[in-house]
Amino acid sequence: MTTEADDIDARVRGVLSDVFGIDADAIGPDTSKDTVKGWDSLQQLTLTLSLEEEFGIRFSDDETVSLVTYPLILLIVTELLV
Repeated sequence: MTTEADDIDARVRGVLSDVFGIDADAIGPDTSKDTVKGWDSLQQLTLTLSLEEEFGIRFSDDETVSLVTYPLILLIVTELLV
């Protein structure tokens, strides 16, 4: 049985995978702007817009600036959805 948290996690991994061209299974706690090749300001914007579209949410400016690691992205998205 899949929980809502598992669904959010899978969807966040899917967005990261699509935006950065990396395998969703390779995304983990260490995935960040410092460890993903090509995670620059343009890709950050693409990531933000893709997450907003995927989940039907809007990030504040502070939240957008914080979307720099997989764990933080998952936390912020989850908080906006509950």
